[in-house]
Amino acid sequence: MRTPETKSTFFEYMGFNSTITDKFELALPLQEHLLQEDGTIHPGVFSTMLDITMGATVSFATNSFAATINLNCSFLDLLPKEAYHAETNILKEEGKYVTAEGMIYDQNRGLVAKGIGTFKTTTRKDIEEGGDC
Repeated sequence: MRTPETKSTFFEYMGFNSTITDKFELALPLQEHLLQEDGTIHPGVFSTMLDITMGATVSFATNSFAATINLNCSFLDLLPKEAYHAETNILKEEGKYVTAEGMIYDQNRGLVAKGIGTFKTTTRKDIEEGGDC
């Protein structure tokens, strides 16, 4: 399955830039509207970035749709940086369930957030047949 480059108004608002070569990548240049009142990045920005990156990586690797079942995130540095980049690895596949980990780095490769998530996969055929999603 060759997934097209992701385009959405949400991505545009957040400032996400996605690309797909042999894997899904997500980048985020810092924008003023992503900051909280105290000047830090809202943890939800990183949670969203990890969820999108891990889910897209699972979908790409398994040639299926992926729904988030569980997502745990740790935030190591909420101080604003120039730009962020997310990387994901699949840790385990067991039937329709896939566990992935994601890391978000700043422009200097400093780790700012990390996460682990479990995703349930399903194919278009499963959906059309009314199977379990």
